[in-house]
Amino acid sequence: MRQTRRRAVSPRKTPVQPRAAQTVEAILTAATRILVRHGVKGFTTNTVAERAGVSIGSLYQYFPNKDAILSELMRRHLIDLERGINQITATALTAPLPVAIRALIDDNVAAHMIDPKLHGVLTEQVPQLGRFRWQEEFAARVSARVRGFLEARKAELAVTDLDLATYLLTRTVEACVHNGATERPGDMTSGRMSEELTAMIVKYLAGGPPPALANETARAVFSNH
Repeated sequence: MRQTRRRAVSPRKTPVQPRAAQTVEAILTAATRILVRHGVKGFTTNTVAERAGVSIGSLYQYFPNKDAILSELMRRHLIDLERGINQITATALTAPLPVAIRALIDDNVAAHMIDPKLHGVLTEQVPQLGRFRWQEEFAARVSARVRGFLEARKAELAVTDLDLATYLLTRTVEACVHNGATERPGDMTSGRMSEELTAMIVKYLAGGPPPALANETARAVFSNH
């Protein structure tokens, strides 16, 4: 049986010369503008090449198709997110826990609100391309960074399972901020999203009854119904 080959979704080559790098940047800038203005319906390699002022042949030197362009835009978005996380976790070890958590969330929010419409398109389209190694490596690095941050502050924390806490913290922020960028932009720009997320996470990390006590209380309450 003939196997179907997976559509290429990675850049063909990495630009080395300054002029080549400028061409790639022009292509990605043009792609961003088209996606923000027209969405995926008006997004083709021809329209991107025309908007970028390059030939379609030049575009294909670096990107085999429009999916590869989408993938590269998402990859760069994740690089920006990781850069902010690394900077904050490195400098916030001595800051009060709520301040450090708020800084992490604010940086995440700021990265998602640069181009909310673009973010919405990428969030909708890129998952359809499949899972990439660079996405998995990004998730692993971020988890390790957050896990190290919690480890360094474990004397302040009520939680004891730092692996689970890392998972819950990263997934909660990711889900709320990713969806909030398109579904609740007002709460994102006003700071309310950051404020409420910070309160929720700090309460989970450093406050509240021990899980065993909470479970016993829940069983006692519901056993009476």
